[in-house]
Amino acid sequence: MMNGKDILSLSVRGIADAVQKRELSASDVLEAYIASVEATDGEVNAYITKTYDLAAAQARRADERIAAGELPALAGVPFAVKDNFAAEGVPMTCASEILRGFVPPYSAAAYERSVNAGGVLLGKTNLDEFAMGSSCEKSVYGPTRNPLDHTKSPGGSSGGSAAAVALPSAAWALASDTGGSARQPAAFCGVCAMKPTYGAVSRYGLTEFASSLDTVCPITRDVTDSAYVLEILAGRDRRDMTTLDLAGTKYTEGIDGGVRGLKIALVNGYEAFADAAVVRCVQRTAEILRKLGAEIVTVDVPWLGEAVEIYLTVSAAEASSNLARYDGIRYGNKEDGVHITNIMKNSRSGGFGDEVKRRILTGTYALTSVLTGDYYRRIKAAQAEVCRRIYDLFGKIDIMLMPTAGGTAFDLGSFNEDPTAMYGSDRFTVIGNLTGCPAISLPAGGDGKLPVGVMLMGDRLSEKMLYRAAFAAEAELKEFVKEETGNV
Repeated sequence: MMNGKDILSLSVRGIADAVQKRELSASDVLEAYIASVEATDGEVNAYITKTYDLAAAQARRADERIAAGELPALAGVPFAVKDNFAAEGVPMTCASEILRGFVPPYSAAAYERSVNAGGVLLGKTNLDEFAMGSSCEKSVYGPTRNPLDHTKSPGGSSGGSAAAVALPSAAWALASDTGGSARQPAAFCGVCAMKPTYGAVSRYGLTEFASSLDTVCPITRDVTDSAYVLEILAGRDRRDMTTLDLAGTKYTEGIDGGVRGLKIALVNGYEAFADAAVVRCVQRTAEILRKLGAEIVTVDVPWLGEAVEIYLTVSAAEASSNLARYDGIRYGNKEDGVHITNIMKNSRSGGFGDEVKRRILTGTYALTSVLTGDYYRRIKAAQAEVCRRIYDLFGKIDIMLMPTAGGTAFDLGSFNEDPTAMYGSDRFTVIGNLTGCPAISLPAGGDGKLPVGVMLMGDRLSEKMLYRAAFAAEAELKEFVKEETGNV
């Protein structure tokens, strides 16, 4: 009989296999994970809402299905969900005062697929309010702390999900990524995050931030688990007309096929925006991939900084539109007022935090009639040009290699005096969202204490190739990660 520590060490697939073979019950697994949550969450604050009663019922159901001869892919696997996804009957707050107490009568498609596959929901995780931030500090429930150093940020906005997987107080977690919101916290916490091709996973039931950029992502402890979970999440959903017909795609199939013959490009000039430890880890990863048979080249991507500016305007404009519904009348908590204008003003002023207000105002100005719409049209034209350049580039190379973030996890409160300075932490990640291309972040070493993430990005629908390359690199990087991050 496995003890709790042994259970926590199992991969997602390892848990499912053990439950399917009845070596463990789903209830045994749940008990071990609940103990981990209770032992760690008081200091880390990864969870907003814990759903132990629901989890117990789902675990019993998983055991019943196994007894009846079914073999659900996520049988008894405890997972966490970022609190901007709906789960019927479970509060959804988006870490905002304006949604405090809201209980959705529907479920997100990605959550439904996870539960239908036998998954067990431990709870909803903390985030920057409405997923707007890169530190997981902009939450009405307080900041999440990096599980490796409680004085540091876990990254954001999916900091709660990444921290829960790193602890581990969840075997995997559902997250969203609008400009790096899953990949950057994965890098800071020493875990793996895949941002799939836009449309690969349904966004139904995910609270909109910037609809053309939002992507549903799995955060896992390793590359194989990521591929395994994405097989369950991906596919068409009639409730989201942007979804692609990917049902049955086996991302784990051929994952050990290696990188021989692939052309992998290092981005020229990234060193100017990266710490020494990050540069070392990226160069090491490139050398490992070269030794494994890939051709390593360099490419110029001089518009990385320009891409951040495009992203900030596009995302803010879409946010100002998407969040207009939270006015105390149609949606959100209602504040008192003499007439409807006062009610809306008071509800939004008291319900939204400073960062959300900042982005709504920015986006509203970008769309205002004062600018006659021309500014936003030019920004969208610039985005289209970035897409064209990236798609052309992937006609010449297979994979682009760069840092996930320019440094390791920063101190909590680092950007209190200048919150807009934090936007630069998305420098390397926003390209994937602007173009809809997939990108995976995996641990590649560290600075002696904290982990460094590297990112592999490919053309649209190249996830299987990215998983092959990430799997090959991960196997060679594991010892470096242990040596340079205090055995993460």
